Amino acid sequence: MVRRAPMASRVLRAVLVHWMRSLPILWLGSSMVACHQENSRLEGVDPSKVPEDVRSDYVLFTMRCSKCHALSRALQSGITDDDYWAAYVERMRRQPGSGITPEETPRILHFLHYYSTTVRVRNPGPAEELPPRPADDGGAR
Repeated sequence: MVRRAPMASRVLRAVLVHWMRSLPILWLGSSMVACHQENSRLEGVDPSKVPEDVRSDYVLFTMRCSKCHALSRALQSGITDDDYWAAYVERMRRQPGSGITPEETPRILHFLHYYSTTVRVRNPGPAEELPPRPADDGGAR
């Protein structure tokens, strides 16, 4: 005599088997999204095209600024004014988790000045509206 499992048990088993078969697809899909997010955070300038005296500042910029947003946020902002950059970087420095120290700020500003006055001038992107000048708001984004 063959005993059959109750109907609820068979349904539960079928659902579990379906989900177990779907896990590799779900994992693959989520890893592709994560890769896209990582790549968008790391997009920037080819380091080999950055002058030697600015390269270490660029590397610092990529490490600190990509923690919170895509590098394109800064690089495509259209900002060219050094005072504007100083206010902006100071605001970002005060963000929890940015990792930007007061000692690193001049180095990041050095790269942004280089980028604004050379790369951005040579390769202007589409006309963009400048973001509002950062207020001295104690670090709120």
